[in-house]
Amino acid sequence: MKLRLKIINLEKEYFNGEVDLLNVNTSSGELTILANHLPLITNIKVSHMYTVNNGETIDYAIAGGTLFVNEEECKIITTAIESADEINEERAMSSKNRAEERIESSNNSIDLVRAEASLKRALNRLSLLKK
Repeated sequence: MKLRLKIINLEKEYFNGEVDLLNVNTSSGELTILANHLPLITNIKVSHMYTVNNGETIDYAIAGGTLFVNEEECKIITTAIESADEINEERAMSSKNRAEERIESSNNSIDLVRAEASLKRALNRLSLLKK
């Protein structure tokens, strides 16, 4: 039996299909979701996640979000998600460098929390490329 998975980001419905399983890092820990999973709502950490379908594993870098599971489907709502194939290493490295510069800056107008979150997302994307 397959798990119906929908992933929605800020731009569009990113994925809508069936998979054998979803593995995701949540505020409750790492979870593997299969078909007929108990209902669940939890937050997703900035992390790697993956799906497996017919023996094929697809790795993703996800910028956090919310996971909803019910009897019929699993839904992820996130601000950003990229598969390993979609990650632009140059852009991710540029984001990392920009965030590091902002964090190291003595400029009081810099939003430090936002810069640290940006750095975390960039490092997450880069680490998926090294996997």
